[in-house]
Amino acid sequence: MAYKDILAPVITLDADEAALNAAAELAHMFGTRATALIVAVHIASAFADDQRPFSEVLADIAKGAHNAAAQERAKIADWLEAAIHDFEVRDLTIEAAVDQNEVLAHARVTDLVVMARAETHAHARRALGEHVLFDAGRPLLLVPSAPKKPRAWKRALIGWNAKAQAMRAVSAALPLLKRADAVAVATVDAMPSRSGHGQAPGRELAAYLARHGVDVEVRNLDSMGRSEARALLDEAQGFGADVMVLGAYGRSRASEFVFGGVTREMLLGSPLPLLMAH
Repeated sequence: MAYKDILAPVITLDADEAALNAAAELAHMFGTRATALIVAVHIASAFADDQRPFSEVLADIAKGAHNAAAQERAKIADWLEAAIHDFEVRDLTIEAAVDQNEVLAHARVTDLVVMARAETHAHARRALGEHVLFDAGRPLLLVPSAPKKPRAWKRALIGWNAKAQAMRAVSAALPLLKRADAVAVATVDAMPSRSGHGQAPGRELAAYLARHGVDVEVRNLDSMGRSEARALLDEAQGFGADVMVLGAYGRSRASEFVFGGVTREMLLGSPLPLLMAH
């Protein structure tokens, strides 16, 4: 089992270089196809960070092929030319990607989508991420925009609560888990025979992974007053994890998906890449 197709939607080089690095590293590791989906966010867009004066919008439009979004694309293209792995390049505007659901046409036919968590273009990133995670049915690897360091992808921690979303994330992570040197399954305040955990929380998952050739240790954590997310993050950092695997939770409200508590806290506070599925 391997990832045969990896997709990286990107907006700016400064914020998305870490995602491009991760996509390149994983594509190189698995010897597979990598695609950079360059998403243009023009300064006149409703998805732009700031509402610009009309004069600035007109000036940007007048620049034509040299406008701000085009300059960002050129920076990304230069980076891709020097990347450790060859990328295919596709282009979308943020409006086409989100409002016309075109990002789904790309995401649904890939094995893994890699994106950066960054403060810039937050509205656009959230819309893209939620489309992929909740509508594409594909796993999403979210990496922090900094530091932009290489990763070994050899140590993984699974945040396990015995729910369907968590199992989907584990299944999506199997190619990575089978190549890892160390994998831990971590539960937080799990009670035997409650919420699908069985008699020994985490042990059934460990046995399942062992049948797939993954050597796993189980860590049943006491939250000791911490939130579930904080307990998992502390354990992951202590374990030296390169990536955390967990289910993503959300609810629908006024046609917008709102991330649930543990997922939200992970997204806000994790210094590690998060491989998530819904």
